[in-house]
Amino acid sequence: MLMKLDTSWLIFALVAVTMIAYILSLGLDAAMKDDGFGAVGNAVIITAAFFGTIHLANQRGIRFSSLTEGATAGLGGAFAALLVLVVVKAVLRRLS
Repeated sequence: MLMKLDTSWLIFALVAVTMIAYILSLGLDAAMKDDGFGAVGNAVIITAAFFGTIHLANQRGIRFSSLTEGATAGLGGAFAALLVLVVVKAVLRRLS
């Protein structure tokens, strides 16, 4: 899915996902406070995990027939990665 995009569409997708992730991260930062990674940190995690999930799924042979399927998979992977990192941070804070 990502490899079939030309450069301008790939940059547009990256910018759009980054903007949406940052806006979402502002709300997450207000809700999680010290348990999160800050607004920018959360946005970086969400953006990287979004594209990483789509890329990993494509490498494993999963092809998304529509944009909705790709966006749903990307969001699921992004929030799963954020959840795992927040749980790891919480466990490390409790143990130290």
